[in-house]
Amino acid sequence: MTTKGRATREAGKATRDALLRAATAVFSEHGETASVAQICQHADAYPNQVTYYFGSKEQLFVEVACAAVLRAGRHAEEAAAQATTVREYTNTLVGSLLGPQARNVELFTTAMLLVSRRHDLRDRITDTLQTLHERGEDALMRTLVRTGWQLRADIDVESKAFWSAIFGLTVQKAATGPDFTYSLEDAVAVIFTNLQIPDSVLDRPLGGGRS
Repeated sequence: MTTKGRATREAGKATRDALLRAATAVFSEHGETASVAQICQHADAYPNQVTYYFGSKEQLFVEVACAAVLRAGRHAEEAAAQATTVREYTNTLVGSLLGPQARNVELFTTAMLLVSRRHDLRDRITDTLQTLHERGEDALMRTLVRTGWQLRADIDVESKAFWSAIFGLTVQKAATGPDFTYSLEDAVAVIFTNLQIPDSVLDRPLGGGRS
């Protein structure tokens, strides 16, 4: 590749990255109703560059939303990894996703609804859901190994149920705002109800093995 070609490619990557950063900030503040003009103003770019690199505002939104929910899941798992009991683990995990990371999860629920009308964007959502479920399986398996707790359903089913409940509560929280009445304990109970984890396990130290 010539020096000129390499410079052009690097400039293109820089523009795409700038648009992604700007779109992440703008969509986080304004949601899917944010305009291309707002994004371009933040990125010091032009509207036709959004079309060139992402195809449309909707495709850019889905790209941002998918990255956001994966980031939310990673932050929640990292926070919960410091827990010393199963109860603390579940509270930290759910508290992160419905608290500091709620906006990132909400963006993804909006993207899922958008894709119900834009089937051409479905693959990106499907791939992201698969990644979330696989990461959830890994995190749950690590916790189970440390406690000796046995699931009543296949681990992939439990992971899917966990994220489905998180999405449902996120939509309720976004819709009801200050009227959202779930306490953290209520939310944890709703999300993990199918596991039927007894108090003896919830309070078990995460030091590994059965006690």
